[in-house]
Amino acid sequence: MKFFIERYTKRKIEENPLWLVVLSDIMTNLMLFFLILYVFAIQPESDARAMFMSGFDKEAAQKMKEKKAEEVVKKFTEEDVAKKLDEDLLRAGMKDMAQVQVTSKEIKINIAAPILFPSGSADPAPSSARVLGPVAGILNRLPNDVIVEGFTDNVPIKSGRYATNWELSAARATAIVDLLADKYSVPQARMIAAAYGEYRPVADNNTREGRARNRRIEIIVPRK
Repeated sequence: MKFFIERYTKRKIEENPLWLVVLSDIMTNLMLFFLILYVFAIQPESDARAMFMSGFDKEAAQKMKEKKAEEVVKKFTEEDVAKKLDEDLLRAGMKDMAQVQVTSKEIKINIAAPILFPSGSADPAPSSARVLGPVAGILNRLPNDVIVEGFTDNVPIKSGRYATNWELSAARATAIVDLLADKYSVPQARMIAAAYGEYRPVADNNTREGRARNRRIEIIVPRK
């Protein structure tokens, strides 16, 4: 436009730098806008909303800080509880019969079946108290849900109450849930019983040692 005005008129158009100021403001605002969109995209919706609102609401910002602090405390509490259980099992002489594994997602307590049940049975043995007592004490200290899973080896059942390994593993998982609730006061509403039979081995079923490892109860405590 300036070119045509200068070419066909005798008036000279002077440069006006004000449009550069306006343009720079527009570019700055666009950059901030896309930056906010990027933050919302990489953050979970709830966290992004909380972060955005915290810029306007001091009370919301304080609640967010308290929530993060509670999560940190809970994380360390779970790890301390798992460490204590490992120590209690060692003192009870159960280290070889029960192992505690801690990951970012869960606490897993792997218990060998012979310490809990006679062969082919789902009736808890008297020796089960040696390992379930310390486990229940830990479960009662945490508000987390509890998943009790039953597993067997792949040797077919030829006689007894249960027709298949799956039925036996289901009965054993249910028996542990009932025992934890009735004898050790772990709330039943927090517990789930699951059965996998022979289908999730952790060792080779072709060896005696492998079959012994596969006959187990796993107690899972998800970490929220």
